[in-house]
Amino acid sequence: MHKCKFVPRGLTAAGLAAGLLLAACGGGGGGGDTIVGGGTTTPSDTTVGAISGFGSIIVNGVRFEDNAARVSDDSGNSISSSALRLGMTVEIRGSIGDDGTGVASDISLFSELKGPVSDLDATAGTFSVLGFSVITDGETVFEDVADLSALANGDFVEVYGLRDGASVIASRIEKKDLTNSAEVKLRGQVSALDASATTFVLGTTTIDYGSAQVSPSVSALVDGAFVKVRSTSLPSGGVVEASRVQVVGNLPFSVDDGGKIEIEGVVSDFTSISEFVISGITVDASNATFLRGSASDVRAGTRLEVEGPYADGVLTARKAKFEDGSGIDEFELHGTVSNFVSLADFQVRGVTVDASGSVLFERGTADDVANGRSVEVEGSIETGDDGSVLVASKLKFEDVSGNGGRDDDNSGSDDNGNDDNGNGSGSGSGSGSGSGNDDNGNSSSGNDDRGEFEFKGVIDSVAGDVLVVAGRTVIVDSDTVFRRITESQLVAGAFVEIKGDLQDDGSVIADRISLED
Repeated sequence: MHKCKFVPRGLTAAGLAAGLLLAACGGGGGGGDTIVGGGTTTPSDTTVGAISGFGSIIVNGVRFEDNAARVSDDSGNSISSSALRLGMTVEIRGSIGDDGTGVASDISLFSELKGPVSDLDATAGTFSVLGFSVITDGETVFEDVADLSALANGDFVEVYGLRDGASVIASRIEKKDLTNSAEVKLRGQVSALDASATTFVLGTTTIDYGSAQVSPSVSALVDGAFVKVRSTSLPSGGVVEASRVQVVGNLPFSVDDGGKIEIEGVVSDFTSISEFVISGITVDASNATFLRGSASDVRAGTRLEVEGPYADGVLTARKAKFEDGSGIDEFELHGTVSNFVSLADFQVRGVTVDASGSVLFERGTADDVANGRSVEVEGSIETGDDGSVLVASKLKFEDVSGNGGRDDDNSGSDDNGNDDNGNGSGSGSGSGSGSGNDDNGNSSSGNDDRGEFEFKGVIDSVAGDVLVVAGRTVIVDSDTVFRRITESQLVAGAFVEIKGDLQDDGSVIADRISLED
């Protein structure tokens, strides 16, 4: 199975023709991009998905150090990383390590839709924008509006999410002020191109590009091409009169042969487990390790996160994880407590947090939460008066000295040996007491004194209640709590965090096992 390579972004008009010729001939392969004058560059890894945490930036379970990254909006304009929010969708270029961390060189923000709401059905959790159906679930973050019931037909919104044909599973919805944000935008794959009428179709919406600025050129506009469309006027009669059309290429994202891809999306064009499409990327998952399901469960419409090397137009998945959209414990923040009002109302990295419920506190108690404390918070998104709130299930103090900085004994590192930006890996110990929720939402409580040792690694093997994780034996018993994974989902290849009681022989009796994506 061989696919044409995509036309890279940023080509000049002169270079586009050469790029299209290369794409059409189907040439290329791994090994990096050729440099004029000889040599090659190391291919970048690409991650596409919704932001699920900060400290630095967390996407698809990968924590990226972003200090040196260029951050841009979907028009290519540089923006501050402080503009990034939970649920926004991004394309990250950089490198991904086998330890589940990464280094970002470029972060490109993009939304799927921006326009007026129609066909609102708050009970079903759906509405339409520009002819596309928008679906909300437990992972949808709301901004400047409490929830879907507070929206009305005609409201202007921006939608971030995962594309599934003419539908978008929303990861974030922002209500906009029409007086300041009237620009309409949408993206997708061109169909029904009519050069004479200067129209084409995205989803079910007709785009009139007769008066538009088309880049890099009108000749690049072909059926099957992925485009971004902007309009300065509201749609009329189901037609969007475009002011700008940007042709991205025959893939929706920048992907290097020889690099890795980590992407979350909805399965389409399913032929077999060795050939299907996610977000415009052809996937072969015939040899993948599956989490939360099996290969036989994959079909059109399935929501998957896949990762693996990309070459000759195919992502060969090493891992595939089923996503259910519940949002349970899917969000994570690393940062300093600020704007503390009460345990039910404080902020971490600008996100409102509620830790007043059933929370597992580590290395401290609820009474220790205060402005200036450095913490790690995990939890789920729920709606508040003005938008979404992270409802904590776990809060770990990363500054056990209580002085608002890192513990002196850790020399600027957190409990896993990571610095403030998420660099490094290792193991450590910590203890505390409190209560929390398992992966199925069941409450668990009690003394956490067993948790004297914790580490992260890939599961090497599973034999009954005995795991081997990164070469270390882990014993599961009736007191083991599971987070983001169930006992039946423990399989070789899963990347997990183990916390438990270190035995004299080096094994660990697991107090908690968490899926680390």
